[in-house]
Amino acid sequence: MNIGSKSIEKLVIYCVIATTLLVTPTFSYDPINVPRFFTLAIFGSISFLILVIYRKQVILKNRLLIFGLSILFLLSSTLSLIVSKLNFGDLIFGVTGRQTGYLTYVFFVLLMLLTSLVSNKNLASSLLKVLIVTGLISALYGLLQSLNLDPFEWINPYSPVFGLFGNPNFLSSFLGISASGALAFLLTKGSKSSERIICMIYIPFILYIIYKTKSQQGFLVLLIGIAIVLLLWLKNHTKYSKFILHYMLIISILFVVTVLDILQRTPWNSILYKESVTLRGDFWRTGWNITKENPIFGVGMDGYRDSYRLYRDQITTDRAPDSTVSSAHNVFLDLSSGGGITLVFIYLLIVTLVIVSAIKIIRRESSFNASFAGLFGAWVAYLAQSIISINQIGLAIWGWVLSGLIIGYEINTRTVSDKPIDLKSSKFSLAVILGLISGLVIAFPLLRADAQFRSTVKSGDVLKIEQNLSQWPQSVIRMNIAAQIFIDGGLADRALVISKKAVELNPNNYESWEKIYTNPGVNEQDKSKALTQMKMLDPLNQKLK
Repeated sequence: MNIGSKSIEKLVIYCVIATTLLVTPTFSYDPINVPRFFTLAIFGSISFLILVIYRKQVILKNRLLIFGLSILFLLSSTLSLIVSKLNFGDLIFGVTGRQTGYLTYVFFVLLMLLTSLVSNKNLASSLLKVLIVTGLISALYGLLQSLNLDPFEWINPYSPVFGLFGNPNFLSSFLGISASGALAFLLTKGSKSSERIICMIYIPFILYIIYKTKSQQGFLVLLIGIAIVLLLWLKNHTKYSKFILHYMLIISILFVVTVLDILQRTPWNSILYKESVTLRGDFWRTGWNITKENPIFGVGMDGYRDSYRLYRDQITTDRAPDSTVSSAHNVFLDLSSGGGITLVFIYLLIVTLVIVSAIKIIRRESSFNASFAGLFGAWVAYLAQSIISINQIGLAIWGWVLSGLIIGYEINTRTVSDKPIDLKSSKFSLAVILGLISGLVIAFPLLRADAQFRSTVKSGDVLKIEQNLSQWPQSVIRMNIAAQIFIDGGLADRALVISKKAVELNPNNYESWEKIYTNPGVNEQDKSKALTQMKMLDPLNQKLK
């Protein structure tokens, strides 16, 4: 028995649903990023095996560009992994609280390639609906939080409305991306009246939840997505197409004015400026400093956190001397600081390929294609978000999958198309089974270590906490948390043992040395050594002089 691309399409759909929505608040210490890495590892491993089976179609002449860029991205990030001097576990899995390390990007690339292989109008339509439905689920959960009806007790320092993303900025951005896609349905004559009515209700509801998150990101991301969808609608609308240049001029002016207002460069008092804008400037400069000092290979994927203090400038240091930051809040700078100029250049080429593919599709389309317009608008909205925020797994999965969808859509809808994918069901089933096993082998240790840390901390069993900290993959962040718990509990001697193991595991982690320095049971020799290391890792911090 043979199967076509339908099964792979379903695999892609299940992947984005699970990676966007899965949380484990009653199970994990990190209930957001760890479970999403877990699902990403499983679907990414399955994708790898399917791509191996389809290798002849993956490297066909018209797919050589995306295949070549994907291989170059993987090779560049692998070289960065090999030469990096940071903790290997953090490089592979990503630092605790982010999990955007080497493996995460490997899986993103594999899923992009797989999506490009089967991209078509049906998959585009299905993904647009999934984007809207997952947005609705996230918004409804955000509504519960705004009404103080959240069934789970989250430990979260942010606004109570953060949905299933752990951070109101991530939730508002995702809702903005989702609403961008929903607008396409409203502008399509062929849409069912029920779908249009749902979207008419959905978009104002999304705006309300974005407002409740108290995060401006969502509004800015939504406006950018809407601008793209409206542009494509005008282009294919006979009555209004003559106004397209006027529209583009107005949008350009509004964009410039918005940026100037955010940067406080307008004659009037800024409306959109927030203190976080200044802080982002600090993070961006630090990311660029890391890149300049490590231009070839970077410091390692997700290595920004352990490099932040070392490379920040005096202005950044004086503004927040005790801050710890795990991301440049810009995906391009995260890639350049983590993997070097070569890696971010390859990523820029992938982004450029998506844009070129989209332009080719737009030129070919003779009528408004709601599915493509909605998803391209969503992709541009994601790209805008990635310039000002963190590459959170639940958001990034959409950026990479939509990249593959747009590139593959252009290839697969050309006049001369390849033979449809045909694969024996036994091979597909074997790929799924082996991929599932591989994904579990890769990701289960992280899920187990994280879950056990939560349970042992809740139990207060010192021995179990110490046993958990020695499990692979070890995390210096969890060690630092445990050391502080022990200090607070009057167990300074055991906390010191943990902190010394932490600096052995990762001597570049400032917080581990700080835990030794501030430990009430530390001797003068160890305290002096810790202070020396702290000064070396944070050379501009006047508080250490």
